Amino acid sequence: MTESASPSSGTDFVGRRAEVERLETVWAAVEGDRRQVVFVGGEPGVGKTRLVAEAAAALRAHGATVLWGACREDLDIPYRPFVAILEQALEQTPPEVLRGIAPTAAAPLRRLTANVSRYWPTEPVPGEPDSRPALFDALLRVLLATAERAPLVLVLEDLHWAPEPTLAMLSHLVESTAGERLLVLATRRTTAPDRTDAVSFALADLHRLDGVARIDLVGLSTEDVAAYLVRAAGVSPGAARAAAPVLRDHTGGNPFFLQEYWHDLANRGGLGAIRSSVAAPRSVQDALARRLAAFDADHARVIELAAVAGDVADPAILADELGSTEVLAGIDFGMRAGLLVAGAVDGEYRFAHALARQAVLDRMSASDLAAAHARVARAIQARDPSQVVALAHHYFRARALGYADEAVRYLVLAARQAERGIAHREAAILYERAAQVHLAQGPSRAELLSAAARCHMHGGDFTTARSLYEDLATDVDPRVRLTAAIGHEDTSWRPSANGQRSLAMLREALAAAALDPDDPLSVRARASMGRAAAFTGDSDRARRIGEDALARARALGDEELLAHALSTTLWQGLRPDLAPQLLTRAIELNEIGSRLGEDDHRGPAAFHRAVFAYILGDETAWSSAQRDLTELALARGQPFFRYVAGCSRCAHRYAVGDFAGTARISDWLDDQFIHEFGGGTEGSWGVQQFMLRRVTGGLEQVRPLITGDESFDDHWLPGLLAIYTELEMVAPAARVLTHLCAGLGDYRSGAQWPGVLAFATEAAVLLDDTVVATTLRPLLAEYAGANLMAGASVAVFGSADRYLAELDSVLGADTADRHFERALAMDRRMGALTHQAETLAAWSRHRLRHPDAVAGPSAADLATEARALARRIGHRRILRDLDADPAPHTDRVPLPNGLTEREVDVLRLVAEGLSNREIGERLFISANTAANHVRSILIKTAAPNRTKAAIFATEHGLL
Repeated sequence: MTESASPSSGTDFVGRRAEVERLETVWAAVEGDRRQVVFVGGEPGVGKTRLVAEAAAALRAHGATVLWGACREDLDIPYRPFVAILEQALEQTPPEVLRGIAPTAAAPLRRLTANVSRYWPTEPVPGEPDSRPALFDALLRVLLATAERAPLVLVLEDLHWAPEPTLAMLSHLVESTAGERLLVLATRRTTAPDRTDAVSFALADLHRLDGVARIDLVGLSTEDVAAYLVRAAGVSPGAARAAAPVLRDHTGGNPFFLQEYWHDLANRGGLGAIRSSVAAPRSVQDALARRLAAFDADHARVIELAAVAGDVADPAILADELGSTEVLAGIDFGMRAGLLVAGAVDGEYRFAHALARQAVLDRMSASDLAAAHARVARAIQARDPSQVVALAHHYFRARALGYADEAVRYLVLAARQAERGIAHREAAILYERAAQVHLAQGPSRAELLSAAARCHMHGGDFTTARSLYEDLATDVDPRVRLTAAIGHEDTSWRPSANGQRSLAMLREALAAAALDPDDPLSVRARASMGRAAAFTGDSDRARRIGEDALARARALGDEELLAHALSTTLWQGLRPDLAPQLLTRAIELNEIGSRLGEDDHRGPAAFHRAVFAYILGDETAWSSAQRDLTELALARGQPFFRYVAGCSRCAHRYAVGDFAGTARISDWLDDQFIHEFGGGTEGSWGVQQFMLRRVTGGLEQVRPLITGDESFDDHWLPGLLAIYTELEMVAPAARVLTHLCAGLGDYRSGAQWPGVLAFATEAAVLLDDTVVATTLRPLLAEYAGANLMAGASVAVFGSADRYLAELDSVLGADTADRHFERALAMDRRMGALTHQAETLAAWSRHRLRHPDAVAGPSAADLATEARALARRIGHRRILRDLDADPAPHTDRVPLPNGLTEREVDVLRLVAEGLSNREIGERLFISANTAANHVRSILIKTAAPNRTKAAIFATEHGLL
């Protein structure tokens, strides 16, 4: 392939003046080094591809490089349009330019196409982990190298069929090329059933960026229809004007429908047939079916085989099965009939429209379809067996004709390829298809469904994964049932589902398997039982079972088994007495996961390291864990890791007083995950929003909605109590507090327990309730010397000693000041400005209440320091309580790692993907000065490259 393929309908191009003018304006911006993206939308056949093809042809004539890729509904190739674009870029870019890209940087491209080995022959490093950023950056390097020679145009067709990996790659490309001479033209259907929420949400997110626009096409006007009749049909202008309103009415101005309607009329005598008694076609399918019926058998066979082969018809592939003479005659007939058009590449043909191809497929019988798929598969296998996805697709469709073994073989190969490309859901679908085929040999149905369930889990579809494991739990083999029960538990803890069902499945399967207690499968199952018990609230049982499984796993010496056992014990509770031991285990789990190259171990390890490091007040370990978690989230593309990494960053930004950053991350979590995990994130998001709004004064907005008479049955009582407390609704708060304290035991085993204690303590302090304070104090004393965290990084409250001190203040105990001192020391060690301000304000209130209790700082000095901190970070709650001006002060929070304001400006542009030259232009400095700033940033942040520096900026809320 020497140049990109730009499909055309082969008909005259009429109308679209406004759209063409819009694209001319867009191109002017591209020539000014401003990346532009245009999404062209509309119904099928409305002319999206034709408009883009005309624009692409004009731009190519003006020296632009045009690369073309398309999504397909019936072929599950992750990144499909970008694979085509990459292969075209490799052929069109001089080899010496490509060799300027380091082999290690280009190595991830092997996951997309084997053609890269011609330019970078270095073999991949064994055990090298797959990483989305590395893959995306590698593709970006090639495209930018291509764009150095001439402005680059990327055409992405049928984006409505794009799976999540393709959308993620598109987002990375758009976000990383703001200052490049790049134009992305993407077509998508915007009508049901092709319009999907996933694509709509992804594109809506991109519309926030500069240079991203949309063009929505509608039908041609009556004047345009008349122009079409004159140009394409040779009709006189007068006759065309007379017939145009009728055709416009029948076709809605849809160009493809118009073309097909005209073909139908032409076969029946021309415009005069409009008034004939012969019925007009009810749809474009009717018109196409009528035309196809006129084909002779040989011609029809060629067109049908071409339709089965795909949207591009390669005569060489077809000729392997039908003979070259028959194929060429059939293609020639298809072009005369308007079904096929010539592509931009010599010898390539395409269907005039996807609807034309679909009409051909719809008229074929099931047996004819299967036979045609078999023919195409044999031809592809003989010519290029590396096309495993295409072979999987065609052999699967032909499986009824004796190709079951080939179908499963290529489906599994395609699924593994999708996994290497971090395309989890696509891999799951391929494994499930393989499981539909019954084989005497090869992978078993249980193995294939287990692989599919694992991929669904990695893709965040826990419901489907659990359903597959439920199916496998009915298998006749007890070991299969036990493995399924282990998998069911693994897909339950991530979305924090109740472990009761998993526990029952594990118990039943273990009994049926009757394994030796030291059998590795038995040990694995027992470890999973321990975690399942933890998610039923039975922490004592969870610890007992988990510790036994861990001891047996250590004795067996199997690192993979040991990692599983370690991971399951990390859920034994957020208690401070367990935190040191569990933090040590999380560190051990991370070390094993790193040795094995297994991110399913490193992810939970980073997650729990962050949790327990915060509880213990280890700021260094807390920050390190967040960095690892962020990198894993970016690299693996797993929604679960992305979500928990977001929660951890949200908690960190809140603690350090970056409320704007907290709000951005919380909004992102809501936008990205509100529909994920079966809605299981809604409660966590509600707590995050409450914590944020109460420090920024946002709760006043809900005051009119709160009556004080809310039903206990319809609300989470600790949350309702927190709202009443914050709004100083004394009587309702007292009513809920009494009810809550009567049932405190119901909350003690849950992950929210520390937050329940914090909310109850705040209410007791507001009400000056010594009875409740006496009840709460011994419960809080268990957390002395630790920080309080609700859930796993859902909400952070700071030192438990502050809450103990406040209770002691209510009770008149002389230990209050000592606990305040410890709390402030913890807050400062953590760099937590929010917690520091809250401790200082609470201590000031205590000193006002008990001015002569013991020697210590004055209430006024404490209040002054609290006000200063609160102004710096905009903590309106403290400023309100201290009767200060609630407007945030202009003082700035110290920048991390000694970065200067100018370096932060540069770092933000680095995170946008700008080059040193572009940064210089944006900040009115030289490229050399920009390079010096970047070098200083890398040194100060200890980042080995610009990507790591961007991650640093994200973690510290600098973007």
